[in-house]
Amino acid sequence: MAVGENPQDLVAAALQGSAGRAYLFQQAAIARAERDELLDQVLDEMAGRAAAGDDTALEALLELVHRLGLHRPAITALILDAAAVDDVAQLTLVAVERHIRSFQGRSKFRTWLHSVARNEALMTLRRRSDEPVEVLPEALGRFSSVVVGRIRIEAAVDSLPEPYASTLRLQLFDSLDYEAIARRLDVPVGTVRSRLAKAKELFREVLCER
Repeated sequence: MAVGENPQDLVAAALQGSAGRAYLFQQAAIARAERDELLDQVLDEMAGRAAAGDDTALEALLELVHRLGLHRPAITALILDAAAVDDVAQLTLVAVERHIRSFQGRSKFRTWLHSVARNEALMTLRRRSDEPVEVLPEALGRFSSVVVGRIRIEAAVDSLPEPYASTLRLQLFDSLDYEAIARRLDVPVGTVRSRLAKAKELFREVLCER
């Protein structure tokens, strides 16, 4: 069982050879199914090593993300087209490889991965702005899906009044969490939460109007 395994030992063994890697993947899958914290511990350990320049850890991390589809929920929450989801999933893995050194362990790797995947999904939507794309803006709250055609997400955000536009922009395009946005704007976290709630409501109205 995954419960009780030592994440450091699992990762160390996985980086030594194929047998250890196969065992780690097996335990990670079990941990995910059982919602055991071991999965996050393993991911954080591997991501920390990869961020420090361990290419073997990075390779194993990317393979684990791909096998378990850990990046897909953030993508499918925004994009419903299956082919586009596959494309964005690949782009997300490339982005993780390119930017893994920016992972500092201040949040869980899966939280960081979610932001990377969401950014790739949003950029894909902007690149495909000339084509009708059905999008479910999970990041903006649970409301009905809308069809985003020529509407550019950035333009819609920019049309919001301040301080809602700047606050939402930091979350969507800079992938900042509540605490980071609060530090950037020098306001309490509670203020950030209330601004984002209002911004999401205004953003929905803009999309519906357009």
